Amino acid sequence: MAKVSFYLTDKNAKDETKLFAFINYGLFVYDENGKKKYLPLKYTTNIEVIPALWDNKKNRVKESLKWAQPETFEISKFAVEESARKKYESINSEIVLFEQSAKDIVSKLTVNGRLPRHEQVRKELDRIYNPKRLIGSLEQINYHSFDLVQFIEHTVNTSAELKPATKKSYNLAKNNLLEYQKKHKGIVTPQNADIDFYNSFMKFLTSKGLAKNTIGTRIKIIKRVLNIANDKINNVCQDYKKDSFSRPREETESVYLNIDELNSIYNLKYLPEYLEKVRDMFIIASDTGLRFSDLTRLSKDNIGTDNTITIKTLKTGGIVVIPMTPRVKSIFEKYDYVLPDSISNQKYNTFLKDIARRANIKEPVSTTRTIKGMLVTQTVEKCELVTSHTARRSFATNAFLADVPAIAIMKITGHKTESAFMKYIKMTAKDNAIKLQSHKFFTQLTIVSK
Repeated sequence: MAKVSFYLTDKNAKDETKLFAFINYGLFVYDENGKKKYLPLKYTTNIEVIPALWDNKKNRVKESLKWAQPETFEISKFAVEESARKKYESINSEIVLFEQSAKDIVSKLTVNGRLPRHEQVRKELDRIYNPKRLIGSLEQINYHSFDLVQFIEHTVNTSAELKPATKKSYNLAKNNLLEYQKKHKGIVTPQNADIDFYNSFMKFLTSKGLAKNTIGTRIKIIKRVLNIANDKINNVCQDYKKDSFSRPREETESVYLNIDELNSIYNLKYLPEYLEKVRDMFIIASDTGLRFSDLTRLSKDNIGTDNTITIKTLKTGGIVVIPMTPRVKSIFEKYDYVLPDSISNQKYNTFLKDIARRANIKEPVSTTRTIKGMLVTQTVEKCELVTSHTARRSFATNAFLADVPAIAIMKITGHKTESAFMKYIKMTAKDNAIKLQSHKFFTQLTIVSK
């Protein structure tokens, strides 16, 4: 029986690093002293772990809240704990599956007690985990032998268009599919991914407590991969094209900060230096509508002589030109046009909640989300819902309330349609009523004297 051991490719990595495996299945040579010297196969996997959370003795990752997805920090402590648990369980499950795949490959290639060469085992592992390597060889890839997990891996490894964040989403979908297969003791292929699979997979994802929009992202990826498979092989089940094989969605209840709340944050005094830097960056984002990924790239080169900011956005690749407000200009001048170094989005969001709390933004806010198929309502202080994305929503909503034409705001936010833009606006019923007070329909009504 083969033995598989895992090790870190970079023990000193600050974030995540890949694991490599030593697969020892009995191949050996005799050294100059006549002793056996075993020859394990070294194979670098696609499994990424945080070095500080790797248990070398158990060959598994440790439990830690550091595994939680950043977006859960704006929901609740329970959501953070659940996200962390699912992540490290998913990674450990992937390790177990790789280990079993390696053992199965060695067993399949062993004929009449004759052990396979390293090249044979590596090639079979590449078929599953690194098909891109086979593309570079003279060997033709047999797509008809791919299951759905392999098609996902192939897409991640070969597509030049997928951004890192998108690849992470694909890998999360793959991990969920691996868990589903383990539970149902079967393999999902492009040929059997029918409407029955869809309903069963939806039920599985719902039982895991994933939010409806998160499930929607998983289904969207499954549909895209099936479409890719359909271009390569001719017997893909066509159920994924049906309306019933749909991506579930629900409108998120995100908050925005009004002008007074933003002013309260801007005018905070005696903040620790690390919070002051985060506060300043958040104000820039709230006055420009820039995403966090673009905010952290701003420099003096983006500022024109006409007091505008011009930047090519990472997400869409489009170029936006934004008027620079006086306080944005003052913040740039404060740092001599070299803005503070970026920090992780997770830390940034944690610090933002502290800043909003110090600004006394504590209005109770009720949020409703679908969890395990049930509507769950929670009431928290508004400061607990403030994230990096709140700045962008605040910019769009405040500009709209100030009667800036929607089409002009969309030129900055990058929304393509007004319907998509209006879903982005987070205007309360009270905001709407105050805005309507100045409308001629309400001002023209007069009191009729008796």
